[in-house]
Amino acid sequence: DLRMIDYVATVDENLTCPICRCPFIDPVILNECDHCFCRDCIRQTWTTPSSPYSPHGPRGDCPSCRTPAKLGPRSATTKILVNILDDLLVKCPNTGEGCSTIVKRGEVQDHVTIYCGYAKIECPDENCDLPIRRKDALQGCLHVDVSCVACREELQTSTLEQHWAETCPDRVFPCNLCDASISYKDLVEHNQRLCPAVSIPCPGSALGCYLVGKKEDMESHATHCVLAKLAPVLDAQRQRMDEQEAAQKEMNRKLEIFESGFSTIQNIICPQHDVSDANTADNLPINPVNRLTRTQSVPSPAYGREHAVDVSFSNPALTNAPYTSPFHHLLSMHEALREEVNRTSTALADLDGRHSVQILNENIRMRDEIAYVGAQVAGLQRQVTWLTS
Repeated sequence: DLRMIDYVATVDENLTCPICRCPFIDPVILNECDHCFCRDCIRQTWTTPSSPYSPHGPRGDCPSCRTPAKLGPRSATTKILVNILDDLLVKCPNTGEGCSTIVKRGEVQDHVTIYCGYAKIECPDENCDLPIRRKDALQGCLHVDVSCVACREELQTSTLEQHWAETCPDRVFPCNLCDASISYKDLVEHNQRLCPAVSIPCPGSALGCYLVGKKEDMESHATHCVLAKLAPVLDAQRQRMDEQEAAQKEMNRKLEIFESGFSTIQNIICPQHDVSDANTADNLPINPVNRLTRTQSVPSPAYGREHAVDVSFSNPALTNAPYTSPFHHLLSMHEALREEVNRTSTALADLDGRHSVQILNENIRMRDEIAYVGAQVAGLQRQVTWLTS
């Protein structure tokens, strides 16, 4: 499939099909609007189960300009455009197998079919049905089970070379920097962290030290570099600030929960009524509440001022209920929530003050250390000037 191959250079946008977004394959130009598409792309776009049959070919609207058009059996094809597309340089489809050949797109099919040494062909052994690479065909049948001399893994002769070069975990490689013999499975870790000759930056690179050297040199440099000594202190301070910020966010979240609960209780105690309900409530008489009999007539706004509904409450136990009514209970909960919100606000203010004081102290200490480092650098500069003069 020509849509799956990789091109050496970026293809011009004018040579790309608007439907499949790939370079044109068998391009066709619509006579009605002069827009160009791949023949298969425009045919599949216009051919749907609901489209009527047409003996003159598929019909439809141009995907670019929506002009009604048709695709006849001999629609226009520009030879110059075909030649430009065939001259595009592409990589061999067997690049992943090891082929590094670059050919023109018009010749890639012949290359894979006839010349590519990494293309799969039939095994020369009549009793073997497995494929083999073309360049290995002269060696006979390579589908014989063998074992790797390094890791003792059972595999076929045809894949032994690739296994030995890429995936064998026990193959030993020489390190290009320290001349040590490293196994394949430890090669990446050795090149990144363990090799003594690899160049690493100074631990204080984040603070402004730009020295890069070998690992053993960096260890001795870190004992004298002031920025390298300050790096762990600043990291610890940054970690503490992140922890305090997380704690402050948690306190804010709890405060929001308390405020939400307070708003809910407030809405329960003092519900919002419309204007008509408020006027009705203002004109109603207020009757005293009896502790022993909670039966009273409450006018209902739904029936107006002339109707009333009897609402009965059970008598509360005098020994177990400290509140004379549910209203008093809600008021006590309201006061408890208010006290909790006040305590939370006080704790947040205290935390914010301590945080500010701690940051101020750290800044003062850091300023003193920087001044000390500046004095040392100035002294070294005077000594160097005296030595060179």
